[in-house]
Formats: sequence, C-alpha cells, structure tokens
Amino acid sequence: MVNEHRDPCKFLLVLCVLLFILISGVASNAWACRVLEPPAHAVDTLWVHLEGLCFSADQREWAIKGADVLEALKDGKNLDLQGVLVVDDVLLDQLPLQSIADKPHIPAHITARFHQEKRDSVRVIAGAITIRDSQFEKVFATNLVNDPLVILGEVLVTGTTFLESVDFSKIIFAKSFVFSNVNVEHEGFFIGAQFEEAVDFSHTNFGTHSRFHKAVFRAPVTFAEVAFQGVAEFLEVEFQQTANFSNATFDSGTGFSGSVFHGPVDFSGVTVKREIYFRFSEFTQQVSFRQAHFQSVVDFSNSRFLGDHDFSEAEFAVQPEFAASNISVDVPIAGRRLNQQTLWLLFGALVILVGLYLWISKRYARGISE
Repeated sequence: MVNEHRDPCKFLLVLCVLLFILISGVASNAWACRVLEPPAHAVDTLWVHLEGLCFSADQREWAIKGADVLEALKDGKNLDLQGVLVVDDVLLDQLPLQSIADKPHIPAHITARFHQEKRDSVRVIAGAITIRDSQFEKVFATNLVNDPLVILGEVLVTGTTFLESVDFSKIIFAKSFVFSNVNVEHEGFFIGAQFEEAVDFSHTNFGTHSRFHKAVFRAPVTFAEVAFQGVAEFLEVEFQQTANFSNATFDSGTGFSGSVFHGPVDFSGVTVKREIYFRFSEFTQQVSFRQAHFQSVVDFSNSRFLGDHDFSEAEFAVQPEFAASNISVDVPIAGRRLNQQTLWLLFGALVILVGLYLWISKRYARGISE
C-alpha cells in the first residue's frame, strides 16, 4: 500500500521538475541579451538597442567604437543607443568645419549671432542624439577652444554612465537638452555652452569636477536633486529664465560668483557641505533658500537682490556674508544648538553608560559578599 501512495507523488515531483525546466528555458530565452533589429524609420540613424538581461560580457561583444559614433555624426545621421557599451574616445573636434552659408537649417537667431562674431564656419551635428542606459568607457569631449559646435537636433541622455570625462564645452544646443539620471565619474565640463531651449540635469551625479563657466541658459533649466561630488563652478553663468537647484547636494567648494539670474531661482532644500560663493551675483526676481543647509562659509558679498528673497528655515553653520550687498539677513546659526538626532545619540550613550555602571557595581558588590 505504501508503494501505491509513493508512485503518484514521484510522478507529480517529476512533472514539477520538468515543468520548472521548461519554464526556465522559456524565461532564459525571453531574458537573454540580444540586439534588436532597427525599425524601418531608422534609415538615417545609427540605431543600436540591446534588450534583455545583458551582462558586461554581452555588452562588450556588441560594443560600439567611438569612431563609429563619430562617423555617423559626420554623415549627418541621428544617434539612438540603448543599453550599449561605447569603447574608445569620442572626440567631436574631429568633425569638419562647415560654411554657415551652406547650413540653412541653423536657426536664424543663432546665425545672426555668428554674423555678429564675424564667424563664417562652424562644426555641425545635424541629427538628434538619444542615449539611454548605456556606458561610455572613454572620454566624450569636444576639445574645442575657439570654434563652436552646433547640435541642431534634440539631445536626450538618461540612465547612462560616463566612466571618464565628459566635455560638452562650446556647444550650442539648438533644441532641448536632457541629461538626467546620468552618472559622470570624473569631470563634467559645459564651459561656454549655450542652451537655446529647456534643459534638464535632474538626478544626475557629477564626479570630481563640474564646470559651467560662462554658460548661457536661454530657457528654463533644472538641476533638481543633482549631486555635485567635486568642485562645482557656475562662474559668470547667465540664467535667462527659471533656474531650479532644489534639493541639490554640493559636497565640495562651489562658486556662482558673477552669475546673473534673470528669472526665479530655487535653491530650496539644498545641502552645501563646503564653502559656497555668490559674490557679485545678481538675482533680478525672487530667489528661495528655504530649508537650505549650509555647513560652511556662505558669501553673498557685492550681490544684488532685486526681487523677493526667502531664507526661512535655512540653517547656517556660520553667519553668511553680505558685505556691500543690498540686503542683510541675520539668521540663526545651527551650530549653536543641538539637533534632535544628536540629542537622541547623547541620550542613548547616557543610558548605555548608566547600565554599564550598574552592571559593574553589581558585579563588584557580589565579589565583596563572596
């Protein structure tokens, strides 16, 4: 009778194992890393999408060379990458100079500025750039000193890691620019860059050094919840519309000196761990530092506040400097009082010490009695 009961159990167990193997095989095929076929509309596009569970070895097997990226941009193609690894440098100064007169698609207001600068040739990227969830192993840089580069299409970079430096200096972005949820391991340079339409840097991590010296933002820009791990330079930057730095973190020295904010500015909830400078900066509309946390020097010397300013619930480790500024804000210094977390830590330490004292006393009294 026992065997009669065991046989159905064994059969059911074998059936479950076979079913599990079958499902695992189907799932592994569904999740396997593979390169998708380009859609029909991607004729003039370097279109490479990896799908599935792709490990480092898979990405390296289908890696794209920096030279391939550069060649596609030279040919006026769009760039659409997803989940890929790009090896070797991508150096945009290798793009050829082209006559402005031969590029009618450059917006008229940009062409007018070139004429004012007596410039007759520029480098041009005609297509759009889309990069999602990818990785760049080497440097991605313009390496430009004098001649600018115009990108006529939209730029969208999300979920991507740059293991080396990124240098988008001297680029004129004619369309919207999105650089969100990006990780830049080392330098991120946007020196002299010009942004004609909306810009989004939200949730991006900048590594050892970030520079936006003399950049121009002609449309709203957001740096919300950005982490600046290294030195952050926003010297002489022009913000023509709304600028949002809410909940950003500045871990090292930071400078906004000489910058002009023509629109509303939001620094609410920022955490600044080292010194930050706003010397000779100008805020033409309202600016908010509400609930900001400044853990070192804050210098507004010679700054101008022409709109409302809000420092409510902001915390300062030292009194901010407003020498030669048109306002003076006397704020409470956070270092003069203990915060709630510190109080709880002290209370916990006291409880432990009292308990330790009672335990030692009891042991000592027991030893004497024996």
